[in-house]
Amino acid sequence: MISDSEFPSSLPCRVLLVGSASPVAAALAETLSGVDGVELHQADQSEARERAAVLAPSVVLQALHGYEDGGGFVHACRKSDVLKEVPLLVIAPQAEAAGREAAFAAGATDYLAHLPARTELLARVRYHADAHLARQQRDAAVCRLRASEATLARAQVEIEQLAGLDALTGVASRSRFDHVAQNEWQRARRNGQPLSVLVCDVDHFDQFNERLGQDAGDLCLKKLAGLLVGQLKRPSDLAARYSGKAFAIMLPDTSLDGAVRVAEACRASLERLALSHPAPERRVVTMSIGVASSVPAEDAGLETLLERADEALEAAKARGRNRVMALRG
Repeated sequence: MISDSEFPSSLPCRVLLVGSASPVAAALAETLSGVDGVELHQADQSEARERAAVLAPSVVLQALHGYEDGGGFVHACRKSDVLKEVPLLVIAPQAEAAGREAAFAAGATDYLAHLPARTELLARVRYHADAHLARQQRDAAVCRLRASEATLARAQVEIEQLAGLDALTGVASRSRFDHVAQNEWQRARRNGQPLSVLVCDVDHFDQFNERLGQDAGDLCLKKLAGLLVGQLKRPSDLAARYSGKAFAIMLPDTSLDGAVRVAEACRASLERLALSHPAPERRVVTMSIGVASSVPAEDAGLETLLERADEALEAAKARGRNRVMALRG
């Protein structure tokens, strides 16, 4: 029996020896039998893949006798879900030189044209078994990493949602906007002060996704979000992602004229930024903005103000886009 010092192993190496009826297979079996850390199993070619499904071997040894052709078996192994990644060593002491090329072409991992000594055989078996185990561990680690990344991404979205932030752009989410706007509406009603709302929409935004892909469209929205936030001067002002491609800005204690000035500053800033638009006729990215303002009355609701801002936005689009339209709420 071979000692652990000659053939160290922390995990058992499961060897499936194929070609049990040949003298070569018998010699290999004698060499491997009783070796510490090696589990030896034998099968002929007809039953090898079925046995492999149960054993999950670390290494497959194919023993060929005389001029026996083993290329078909190797090729079948590489098409098998069970054996396509398992190291496959072909040992053919009496084969012609062409057999080596055929074996490698079919997918063999290693090839010996002689019956190896015990030390060489065990070294090759252990090397390929360890490499196979390392690949399995690497693949498992990659799977765990991807699962962890997906979990982290979901957690980040949940955190941002709890914080009232839009996951893509980092500005306030629609739910946060609605909540804050309702509070500001009630405050404006109590104080008799105006509340203004801007709804901003990128002109012909759909062409980003159609011509450049979603990543390009997302980048455009991120840049627009940063630009809008940069135009706000007071802590009470709020920019939010209003819908897929639209943003809203809430301006408490701001008249219609003041809101229009902010809207025009936003529109002009985007035009000066000169982001390239995928449609040649558009040249640069622009946006249309609808503005509405109101001093809340007892019988009016916030919904009316938002509807007027949307109507103003549609009017801006109807008049050629890249402009600001205002309606009193």
